[in-house]
Amino acid sequence: MTGRARQAPGAGGEVPGGTRLNRRHRLVFAVCVAGAFFDSMDLQVMALVSPVLLREWALTPRAVGMLAAAAMLGMLVGSLVFGRVADRIGRRPAFLVTVAVFAGFGALCAAAQGPAQLTVLRFCVGVGMGGFIPVDTAMLHEFLPEGARARLLALWALAFPVGALAATALVRSVLPATGWRGAFLLCALPAVLLFPLRRLVPETPAFLLSQGRIAEAERSLGWISLGATVRVDPPAPRSRPTLLSAQHRSTTALTGLLWFTWSFAYFGVILWLPTLLVLAGMPLAQVFAYTLGFQLAAILGRVAMLPVIRVVGLPAVVVGTGIGAATLVLWFGALPAAGLLVVAGYGLSFCQEGGFSGIVPFTPRLYPVELRSGGVGAANAAGRVASLLAPLLVGVLTAAGQRYVAFVVFGLCFLAAGVTALALRGHRGPA
Repeated sequence: MTGRARQAPGAGGEVPGGTRLNRRHRLVFAVCVAGAFFDSMDLQVMALVSPVLLREWALTPRAVGMLAAAAMLGMLVGSLVFGRVADRIGRRPAFLVTVAVFAGFGALCAAAQGPAQLTVLRFCVGVGMGGFIPVDTAMLHEFLPEGARARLLALWALAFPVGALAATALVRSVLPATGWRGAFLLCALPAVLLFPLRRLVPETPAFLLSQGRIAEAERSLGWISLGATVRVDPPAPRSRPTLLSAQHRSTTALTGLLWFTWSFAYFGVILWLPTLLVLAGMPLAQVFAYTLGFQLAAILGRVAMLPVIRVVGLPAVVVGTGIGAATLVLWFGALPAAGLLVVAGYGLSFCQEGGFSGIVPFTPRLYPVELRSGGVGAANAAGRVASLLAPLLVGVLTAAGQRYVAFVVFGLCFLAAGVTALALRGHRGPA
């Protein structure tokens, strides 16, 4: 593609890299999808090797819980730190560092000599994983054409449940032959190969324009536009906003609430699902089969929402799936007969994953370019706080014989997320 065009930047210095998808858009998308896939695999492997470590290192359940919590805490830190870094020094440096951190420390987990070392390494893995989400979300939002942006961001998020499913299949196959160390290596090393591919992607035009780096922004636009010569007019000078400045304070609070409420219900269900089924009397072999179907229903929920997004819009997807998830989680919590349990549980998985297909692409569009990574990072951090608190609530209520109360709380959280999405409809930032 050759030619010359002049474009004025949109609000916030945003200039889309063309209006139709080309091979460079697909390259950026594929690299981000691969990162999400391997990120999810590396997170899932810890849960899959925990039973082996429990025996080999004679761990207590509390120690196993610490290993799981270490990565979640690291993700909380990474979301806040790398989101801010990407808004300050650029998307591309953080784009390279996050994948190097989670892949490198993920591979080092194979060399851990005890639970203390592994806990530190899993925290470091989590830092890279937590930073990956806001950075890659901003990269995709700022490189993809506006017409395809929401649909492709939702499709990108599909890589997370697919990666978890692939990790389950891989670890179950290789664990008897390679042990837990081999499982860590096999899930982490492919992500290392992503680093040279990510180096091919330049800084986004939107970020460069926001910094007044006009010539570099034009080169970046030329790259994403397959060599077209593009001239842009510099954006008007303005003060640098913050997430808590007057014009963004309510957006930051509502977006954090959206991620917190949805994630609280989501992780409360996901992290306790096998244990709750066993407590209800389901044989362990059936629990594994049921969990596999639960993951497949999650993937189907993500896929099914892709055409719906284009028809009804992102907030409506969150509202609709929130109402569905709230209804189904109350039914699922009652633990109906086996046949109905499949309908209720798989329907719940479909809705709660489908809701993320709306939440993920909705969030970056709420912020201007100067705050985009930081805004997504803060929202994701709120979700990580929820992921730490929700399992604790289920544990306390289950021990007190009030398990169903947890499902009532989850239902209210799904409904609250839907209401919050409606409240955010008028908060759209620059495209």
